[in-house]
Amino acid sequence: MLPQKSHYMEYLRLLGHPCSDATNGNFQECLAANATKQFTLDATPTYYFHVLAPLYLRQLSSLSKIIMMIREPVQRAEVLYGHYVLAEGRWPDRSIDDLANDFFKAINTDNGVTAALQRAADCSSRDVFCLANSWRDINGLTLMDTLENKLFAGGLYNYALAVWRYHYFRPGRLLVMDSHAYFDRRVDAMDKVIRFLYGRPMLPSEQTLAASGGVWRKVAVRAVPKLILSAPVRQQLSEFYEQHVMRGLFQTLMDMRDEGAWMFGFNGERWNECPGFEEFNAATKSMH
Repeated sequence: MLPQKSHYMEYLRLLGHPCSDATNGNFQECLAANATKQFTLDATPTYYFHVLAPLYLRQLSSLSKIIMMIREPVQRAEVLYGHYVLAEGRWPDRSIDDLANDFFKAINTDNGVTAALQRAADCSSRDVFCLANSWRDINGLTLMDTLENKLFAGGLYNYALAVWRYHYFRPGRLLVMDSHAYFDRRVDAMDKVIRFLYGRPMLPSEQTLAASGGVWRKVAVRAVPKLILSAPVRQQLSEFYEQHVMRGLFQTLMDMRDEGAWMFGFNGERWNECPGFEEFNAATKSMH
């Protein structure tokens, strides 16, 4: 039914999931029947933006709740690059500047990529169909064949989320979180997560755990020059994301909230220059 289906079933078996032995014929029924008994967790920054991911998940389970974490896209690229270098040993001889320069070269020398990005930028932030189709076109280009390019293209949230909005998201089953706020305001963030997943406030024991640092995963890493963008390349990336992300991000978030998505954060200084920032947060305050 799905690419990598055997791998996914093995993943369920390792979790002890009750549907790990289900057949193709009753797999979806098993997931639905056990929806309140088991939470199957998966976390990755590497495939959410694939155009087929929401379709595959819809085939597996149309009732799953999803938490998506978004961070300022330039910083996202730096952090993800650092993860691959420090945790997986990738690109030992290439700096993040090298990868970014190759990304821009791929965009600027391929007329198909340039045209596809412009079509996406020309879509109204409220035209989900246009945005989703544009992202499908971008994903079909050779630009997306390499991890190096995906490192930067994965930050095009407005386009990538449109595919999920069109094919998968349901009211009350999506929580979009500002990852900066997640780490800075851990107790508030986890209270939101628990209310979203379980429909209840945090227990005192959970509040203590969230505040204790026992679940703290943010690790300070010594600055290494190759891990940090130079000022000119950072500016170039910022201008790229300004056109393709930041201008329409808060309208996208407001529309998703109107569609029934939960929201947390997005009121910090990293976002305050984005169009729609004040309107988004004013509406958030009026809802409380």
